Amino acid sequence: MDIIALVVLLILSGFFSGTETAFTSLSLSSIHSIIKRNKKRGHKIERLVNHPQILLTTILIGNNIVNIGATTLTTTIVINRFGNFYIGFASGILVLFILIFGEVTPKQIAMGKNEFICYHTVNYILVISIIFRPLIFFITIISNFISGFFVKSSHKEITEEGLLNLVEAGSKMGVVEDYESQMVKDVFRINDTPIHGIMTHRKDVVRFDGNLTTDEIFPVLLEEGLSRIPVYEDSDENIIGIILFKDIVKLTGEERCRPIKDFSHKPIFVPGSNKVNELFIKFKIEKLNIAIVLDEYGGLDGIVTREDILEEIFGEMYDENETFEEAPIIKLNNKTWKVAGDSSFYDIEDIIGLSIPHDLGTQTINGYLTELLGNFPSPGTSIETEEGHWSIEKVESNCISSLIFVKKD
Repeated sequence: MDIIALVVLLILSGFFSGTETAFTSLSLSSIHSIIKRNKKRGHKIERLVNHPQILLTTILIGNNIVNIGATTLTTTIVINRFGNFYIGFASGILVLFILIFGEVTPKQIAMGKNEFICYHTVNYILVISIIFRPLIFFITIISNFISGFFVKSSHKEITEEGLLNLVEAGSKMGVVEDYESQMVKDVFRINDTPIHGIMTHRKDVVRFDGNLTTDEIFPVLLEEGLSRIPVYEDSDENIIGIILFKDIVKLTGEERCRPIKDFSHKPIFVPGSNKVNELFIKFKIEKLNIAIVLDEYGGLDGIVTREDILEEIFGEMYDENETFEEAPIIKLNNKTWKVAGDSSFYDIEDIIGLSIPHDLGTQTINGYLTELLGNFPSPGTSIETEEGHWSIEKVESNCISSLIFVKKD
């Protein structure tokens, strides 16, 4: 009978040890998974995990009681059957059994079956915590008093950085695909990316004088393949509206001879310093999918569309009439890359692995290197930086269009 009782105590020791590991290793996603299967039991598990003092104190009290009971029972059995001489030998064997069957093995099993164990033991732990509640209360007060001298209480929260680290870890483990990991990073980045970092600069913006007629602009519309075009008055930086291709093609007769400003929509004006996520929300509210970006003086800085924002998350997207462009950064060998001048610092960090310090007003490698040069760039110019060697390959309209980068060892 004593042997059976000892075996039961060893089983209970394994139960408490395994349960402790199962609950402490349970992730938020695992808890939500259990809640989906069984809401009532899942919320019980969530309540215990959110009160680790009650959970751990309950398990540790139970574990210590059964381990002390096993030690006492083993001593009694050995004295009654073999005498005091064998107590030390028996204690050594008991410690080995507790380590194997009461600690190591249950914890290893619990690491792989934590959801299953938590699901089937939560009710027992709750009952035991109620039984031990006065003792738990007493121990918690003393423990908090002593630990208060050494550790300041803190509340752990999920941070953006922590979430991104989890995504990165999932990507390395193969749980998350590389493109999914990159999309998650890009979603968070649009909260910090200013609008002028993704806009089309004014020098590349096609815009029409509002006094022109539909017949006058129609050939250009067909050639450019544009669906939304800014309209200006007096000065090409004074944007007064947006005309939509779908509205223009519906015009007939005398309407085609009227100024296009009569058919324009009120534009959305945004400062370039605003964040991309703010504009995305604005696009969801407004009917237009294009916004006019203003500089600090209220002049035209460029335009940005909903497609520009989506491309920041999903990558480049092309219409049927658009020409496929090569990737902005192409790896030539282990140390050399071909880099487009309008490449963002985010792309450079992701692809090349460079974290380049820069001010908030500079969003592309073109702007960064032009500032370093102090004058207009020219083909063949070389620039040495802490990151490596930059060689300007092509220049268009006084802007760097492509360059070669050689990373330092």
